[in-house]
Amino acid sequence: MKNEMTLDKTGLTIPGSELAECGMAGVDLSAQMTHSLLLLMPREMTAVQTADALAGLFDAASQLVSALLDACRMPCCKNCDSDVREFDLDAVPAPIRKLLLDSGCCPALLECYLEEGDVVYAAE
Repeated sequence: MKNEMTLDKTGLTIPGSELAECGMAGVDLSAQMTHSLLLLMPREMTAVQTADALAGLFDAASQLVSALLDACRMPCCKNCDSDVREFDLDAVPAPIRKLLLDSGCCPALLECYLEEGDVVYAAE
């Protein structure tokens, strides 16, 4: 997919050719939205379509986790104080926080990125 979607003050436009390319032309879509995510998927799916959608979500989640881990991997610096203090990581949902910390994410560096609002992921 070329990703020729446009977002302007009137809304999101996805060319029919892009929808056709991924098998969604003429399909009734549902939208799931959060502050950082817009997910469009068919309102009704077969088991095969559902498994394919889960594979896509897993792929996207893996990319996002990798981006955070790449940005916050330990050892982050020589003088890191991650063993001696508490960190404000409340902006990260508990299961995601556990996954990141168990995977070697430096809490001090993650806290810094959360406070500063630095970009840690960019789509290719």
